Amino acid sequence: MSATVELDVGELPAALVGGKGHGLAVLAAAGLRVPPGFVVTTETYRRAVGDAVGRQVQRRLAALPEQVPLDVLDEVAAEVREQVAAATEDHPAVAAIADAYARLAERCGEDEVCVAVRSSSAAEDAADRSFAGEHDTYLWVRGIEEVQQRVRQCWASLYTSRAIAYRGRATQDAMAVVVQQMVAARAAGVFMTLNPANGDRSKVVVESVWGLGEPLVSGLVNPDRFTVDKVTGDVVRRDVADKPTEAVREPATGRGVVTVEVDEARRRQPSLDRTEIIEIARLAKLVERRAGVAQDGEFAVDPGPAPRTVYLVQARPETVWSRRPVKRVATRTGMDAILATLTGGPTRHSPAQPE
Repeated sequence: MSATVELDVGELPAALVGGKGHGLAVLAAAGLRVPPGFVVTTETYRRAVGDAVGRQVQRRLAALPEQVPLDVLDEVAAEVREQVAAATEDHPAVAAIADAYARLAERCGEDEVCVAVRSSSAAEDAADRSFAGEHDTYLWVRGIEEVQQRVRQCWASLYTSRAIAYRGRATQDAMAVVVQQMVAARAAGVFMTLNPANGDRSKVVVESVWGLGEPLVSGLVNPDRFTVDKVTGDVVRRDVADKPTEAVREPATGRGVVTVEVDEARRRQPSLDRTEIIEIARLAKLVERRAGVAQDGEFAVDPGPAPRTVYLVQARPETVWSRRPVKRVATRTGMDAILATLTGGPTRHSPAQPE
């Protein structure tokens, strides 16, 4: 079996390409706008780590007590990551990853294409749970040496202390890695094909920030929020946040991400215009229709002149409301609590603005 597989060859099983890889392959197979890329498969991870190291790691994790102190868990997790990094230093798929990166660069018309390198574990983004934020992601990665390094760091991030605590001690898992062309995002964010305040499936909720979407996904910033009626397509509510900072490509080296101040004129301006909001909602409905269940996903809007292109960079089953009866009564406090659960941090907004 090939060590890598391109994202647009058809729908790929999560057991082979992980949750993120599977979601992206489904989007690409549906003809939706997904940046090109490839996946380093879970089988490649298993061959790189090797059976002996894999068994050692599993035995060590299985031996942890159920109520392990956090400092002990952090120490063991760090040691396991070092063990995985050492075991994979000269793994057998080095050449295959280099070839896949070279083909992607040629496809994108660049000598060294800038990519996102994202962890994609086989267990994440299932219909009953989400590992969002538990494993590593690296943005604006350039050149094969850095790509190889980041792939190995993603493999090792299978054993962060928070990931170990989330999935349990003895669970067998494997890590695929998505390597995907970067979008130089003017704005980015997330969508949900139901209202997270009350589970209302007649709405699409879109959240966005200036620049890259990672601070929003990590719960570090307060996003704009737009609510769209699925039937009429109208933007029925706008909550525009004060956005003092944005994450952008590091200007000096062209590698990695830095946080910069947003100029005063843009801080309180909507990060998406009406056309972009409607397009994101349209794409969200297509994703939900194809998946057959409520979805949450991530998008990036390119920096070109309007009308700008919207790219989908993730989609997965929504895990909070999809298994609950729909409730029509909610408060702002309830919405913020649910969104804090989804994004990992508190969310605050300015008063609603009329359409």
